[in-house]
Amino acid sequence: KIRPYLWRGGALVLAAALRISELEAQLAAKKSGLQNGNETKTCYLTFDDGPKKDTPELLETLSELDVPATFFLVGLSVRAFPEYAKQIVQAGYAVGSHTMAHSIGRIQKDAEFVLRDLARFEKTMREEVDETFSTDLFRFPGGSTAYKSRVKTLVRDAGYAWFDWNTMTGDAQYTFSSDQEMLDYTLRQTEGKDVIILLMHEGKARTRRILPELVAYFREAGYEFRALSTSEEDRGILSRCGAHMMLPDAAQE
Repeated sequence: KIRPYLWRGGALVLAAALRISELEAQLAAKKSGLQNGNETKTCYLTFDDGPKKDTPELLETLSELDVPATFFLVGLSVRAFPEYAKQIVQAGYAVGSHTMAHSIGRIQKDAEFVLRDLARFEKTMREEVDETFSTDLFRFPGGSTAYKSRVKTLVRDAGYAWFDWNTMTGDAQYTFSSDQEMLDYTLRQTEGKDVIILLMHEGKARTRRILPELVAYFREAGYEFRALSTSEEDRGILSRCGAHMMLPDAAQE
């Protein structure tokens, strides 16, 4: 006869083993993914609101992890930390505009303002960072849902691709009690997504700390990392992404 306490202990061990097997099976399924041509699983790491005083630390982490990334910079921050903006560009990361001053209200009130702002951002980057700088990448401050469709079309028709996201660390929206809580929150959003645009922010120590674990998870799950672009290959990949975005016609480029 099996003693009750021995059975309870055995049941717990069995349950734990089954849970581990279940998690391994889920990870294997994710890793197998859709690996045919354009259907490779892809993760785009994106960072908003920089540069910040701790940008060098973030760049060091990204270099150690050997992953591409896209930085949506704010013009006034570029003026405040031009050397850090130079480091981002010189390291080969993709750079887009996040407006001169995170100007949500101005863009909402005056649709044409966004075009003037885009021109000012590129001028600032050429003056402060690299005289040959240009970009066709843009992210609306606060995300595109805060703006009327005319503004979004103006940006697209001016030759810029704008991107929202379909996964985020929540580093600018929520307060987490631990790194693990933020990591769990982020990974829950990846379920069923083969193309991920991950929103993060510069100047967030917790995001920087969990970045190695995020990258390790995506690699183990079979994702490749790319920087956002309007190339033909990225257009094909991004066509499978659920994030809000608009890309200019290829003929405009």
